[in-house]
Amino acid sequence: MTTPSELLSNVRLNPTITNRVSSLKSLSLNEVIILKDDIESELNNSINLLQSFNVDMHSSLVTPEGFPREDIDVLQVRMLRRNINMLRNDLTNVINYSHTLLSTHFNNDANNRSTIPLENGVDYRIPFAFFSEIVSNSPTEIAGIKDNDKLVSISNIHAANHDGLKNIQALIIKNENNSIPLRILRNDQEFLELNLVPDRSWGGRGLLGCKLQEL
Repeated sequence: MTTPSELLSNVRLNPTITNRVSSLKSLSLNEVIILKDDIESELNNSINLLQSFNVDMHSSLVTPEGFPREDIDVLQVRMLRRNINMLRNDLTNVINYSHTLLSTHFNNDANNRSTIPLENGVDYRIPFAFFSEIVSNSPTEIAGIKDNDKLVSISNIHAANHDGLKNIQALIIKNENNSIPLRILRNDQEFLELNLVPDRSWGGRGLLGCKLQEL
C-alpha cells in the first residue's frame, strides 16, 4: 500500500532549487541561467502533473454541496498549486536578477560575450496559456497559430509576469494593428517564433479571433 509520504513525494519541490533561490545573490551569471532552466523544468512538470488530475489553478476542489471532491486527491492538488505559485514567483526573481547580471556583464566587458540564447539573454521555454476556438481568417490564424498551441512568450510577457493573462490583454489593446513577436510551443515538441497583428477590422469579434486560456 502506498503511504501518504510516498504520495506527497511526487509533489515536493526539488530542494536544490529552493536552496539556490535562497542564495540567489551569491550565484554567478551562468549559475543563474542554469537555475532559471531548472525552475522552468520543475514548473512545467508541476503544471503537467496538475493537469493529470483534470484540474487547473482555478478549478473548484469541492462539490456543489460543499464537500471535498472524491474524484481527485485534494491534498496533492493544493500542494501542486502552492508549488506552482512559488515557482512562478521564484522564476520572476531569477529572471529579473539575470537581467541585472547581464547588464553588468556586458557593460564591463562588451567584447567577452557569453553564448546565451535569444534577445536579452533569456530563453523563455515555459508555456503558460493555450489557444483554442481559432476563427478562420482571424488575426490569430493569419499569424500561423493553431488550436492547442501553447503560448510561451509574447513581446516581453512570459510565464513569470503575465499576471493571470491581464498583461497580455493590455498589450493586445495597446498594439492594435502593430506586429507583436510571440513564441509558441506546438505539440509539446516544437518552439515556433511568430508575429501576431491584433486587428478589429478582420470581420469577426475581438482583436484576435480566438480564446486564450491560462494553463
